[in-house]
Amino acid sequence: MSNGRWQAPLLLVLLLVCSPWTGLTRNGIEVDEEVSLQPEGFAVSAEDYHDFVGIADDRTVPDRRAAVADTRIGLFDEAGWQATRPLPAAWLQPRPDLRLVLVDPAVPMTQVRSELSGLATIEVRELLTPSGLLLQGSPDAFDVLNGRSDLLAVHQVPVAMLLDDAYLDVLLLEGGAEALQGEEVRLEGWRGDAGPLTGVSLTGPTLHVLQEVSQVAFEVLEGPSELDAGRWRGLLATTDLIGLAMQPSLMWIGPEPVHTVLNDVARTNMEVAPVANGFTTSLNGSGIIVAVADSGLDADHGDFGSRVLSSTDVVGDGSTADAHSGHGTHVSCTVLGDGSRGGYAGIAPQAELIFQAMENDQSGQFLSPSLNYILNQAYNAGARIHTNSWGSSQASDQGKYTSSSEDVDDRSNTYDRYYNGQEGLKVIRLARRTGAKT
Repeated sequence: MSNGRWQAPLLLVLLLVCSPWTGLTRNGIEVDEEVSLQPEGFAVSAEDYHDFVGIADDRTVPDRRAAVADTRIGLFDEAGWQATRPLPAAWLQPRPDLRLVLVDPAVPMTQVRSELSGLATIEVRELLTPSGLLLQGSPDAFDVLNGRSDLLAVHQVPVAMLLDDAYLDVLLLEGGAEALQGEEVRLEGWRGDAGPLTGVSLTGPTLHVLQEVSQVAFEVLEGPSELDAGRWRGLLATTDLIGLAMQPSLMWIGPEPVHTVLNDVARTNMEVAPVANGFTTSLNGSGIIVAVADSGLDADHGDFGSRVLSSTDVVGDGSTADAHSGHGTHVSCTVLGDGSRGGYAGIAPQAELIFQAMENDQSGQFLSPSLNYILNQAYNAGARIHTNSWGSSQASDQGKYTSSSEDVDDRSNTYDRYYNGQEGLKVIRLARRTGAKT
C-alpha cells in the first residue's frame, strides 16, 4: 500500500575567505589580536520591562501553500491519497462522518475555515497542514460542499487515521486484535472552541447523529474511568477495533501514554549557558506563581519556605509525596528553590509554587493525567507559568504532535486572549516534543 493510491469522491551570503593577511583594523589601526564576536553581557531591571512597547502590523501577505494535506498515514492531493506507511487493508475503508477537503492555495485558509464553520451541518475539526481541513457531519450533510470553487478536492477519510501508529503496527500481525485485549487504552473525543467535547450532535438534511464518548467507553472498556471531558481510559474489552474506530464521538484511540523524566537534557536543549553569560537581570520571581507538574514534592525540603501554595494529586493515588525518583523536588528547586539548604538558588527564588503530582506512589509509574485539566487547574489557582520536565517514553509519540501537545497549544492560545480579560499562560516543556493523531 505504500506506493499505491486510494482514490476518493537578497539572501545575503557572507563568505569567509582564507588569506595570508591576518591583520585586523580597529579605528584604522592594524592589530594582530583576535577579536571576540561574542556579545557583551547586559543587565535589564524589572522596571525596564514596563517601558517595552511593540508596533502593531496589520499587513497581509498571500498564502504560499502547497495544495496537499500531510497526514500521519499519507499525503492527500487533488488526485487522491498516497499512503506513507503500511496499513491493514481492512482499515482503508472510509469513516462515514468525516471528509478531508483541500483548500485552494489562492484562497486564505482562514476565510474558508470561517465559511465552513458557519454551515449548520458541518463541523471543522482539524487543520491538516498545509491545505487540508478535516470536517465532520452526518453522512448526508456533505452535499453542501459540492461546487465550491475554493475547494480543490473532497476526500473520504480512511478509518486508520483515527488509530495510533503502535496499534496499526500490531494489527498488521496475525491475531493482532486479540493481542491487544486487556491492554490499557485511551479513548478521546473531539475538541471544540472551548476545549474537549463530551460527545457529538450532528444534524444533516435527514439524519441526526447523537453520541457521548461515555456511551462508547462503557461498552468497550473494562473498568472505564473519565480523565476529563470526553477523555476515558480503561482495559480494552473488544476485538472489533474497526467498529470502535467508526464511532462518531471518537477522535482518537491509542495506548495509555507512558511518561519518563528527561530533565538531564534540559540545560542543553534550552541553551542556558549563552543566556546566563550574556543576560543578567534583577528579576527574582517575586509576585509570580509557577506551577510544576512532576513526580511529587518533598514539601519539607527547606528551599521552598512557605512559598508552596498547594500540592495536588492529579493521578488519583491519594499522595503528593516524592517517594521514588525525587525528580519533582529536584525540578521545583531548579525553578524556585532559594538555596538555603542546597546552596544553589533556582531561577526564580522568590516565586510561589503550585505543585501537581503525577507519580503513583505504589507502583512508581509516572502516569499521564489530562493536560487540559492540569493546565486549567493551575491557571485557575493563579499560576501564569507551567513547567514540565518530562516526555513520552513511547517511540511512536516522540517528535509527533499528539492530543497532549494540542492541549498545551489550545490552553495557551485561550489564556493569551488579553482582549477577553486573560493574562496569558506560558507552558514550558523541558523535554522532547510529543505528539500526532492525524
